[in-house]
Amino acid sequence: MLARCLASLRNSFYGTSDNYFLSRYQVAASTTLQMTLYFNIPFAVIWGAINFFMFSWKASIWDPPLVVAVVSPMVSAVWAFVEPIRVLLGYVGNLRERVAWLGGFWVLSIFPQIVVFLYFMVGQWAIGWFTLPIEVATSAIYLLLVLSQLLLSYSTIKRLIAKAMADFHLQPVEADEAAYHL
Repeated sequence: MLARCLASLRNSFYGTSDNYFLSRYQVAASTTLQMTLYFNIPFAVIWGAINFFMFSWKASIWDPPLVVAVVSPMVSAVWAFVEPIRVLLGYVGNLRERVAWLGGFWVLSIFPQIVVFLYFMVGQWAIGWFTLPIEVATSAIYLLLVLSQLLLSYSTIKRLIAKAMADFHLQPVEADEAAYHL
């Protein structure tokens, strides 16, 4: 009984153990990925507000270097532009079981989003300004959320590809007629 539960847990995270799905109507979307994307939305708003107010507060009290005064708002603007697109690609790609949309989600998660979080964790300090512990903490939490979404979307993409292969193998083959009507 315990072995069956552990096998079921392993299969739900890494994908099914069989190469072919039993039915083309079997759901291949990831509930866990969908939940992380759902909770990503309010956390993105909170993270963006914290970073905006922290930068405004720090810039009003201490003079930032010119590089930081230019780069930080640009990095924040890129994040604010790309994050809704990234979440939408992951959300819709998972629900509609579209590999291409999840591929776009993957690309936008790796670059520029992970780079943005690394910049706010260590980049400002590296180019000559200080980073507050709350900036490091919120960026680290967000980075862990995005990395978990990457892992979950990877297993979901594998499952979607396996389902597409199974759908291909379930289609009737009429080789004689199909070959001559091309």
